[in-house]
Amino acid sequence: MVRATDFINQVVSSTLYRPDGTVETTRDPAVWTLAHRGYSGSGRLDVWAYRTQAAALRAGAVLAMEAGMDEDLNVQNCLRQAAGREVMERYEELSPEGHLLRVQAAFLQA
Repeated sequence: MVRATDFINQVVSSTLYRPDGTVETTRDPAVWTLAHRGYSGSGRLDVWAYRTQAAALRAGAVLAMEAGMDEDLNVQNCLRQAAGREVMERYEELSPEGHLLRVQAAFLQA
């Protein structure tokens, strides 16, 4: 059984660099999301939640390939190298304005 808490991770929410060279990193609970606005739904934004960033990146790369990027040689090479973020960036580069395909953390509010 999948529980909502299976998707919640501690993700870096801010990094503070001080003049003395120290670094303070804050982590907060978040879920990894894949957001897509493309050809379906008159500009509708679809958002899916994933257990890990890597899983969301893989899903985004597969979605980009299914959306027509499978014929681009650069994208095929990126997919072979498991470079999901690069596949999605290429999708956005070649897609009409307003289309997006992004993975990002969605932070939970108390």
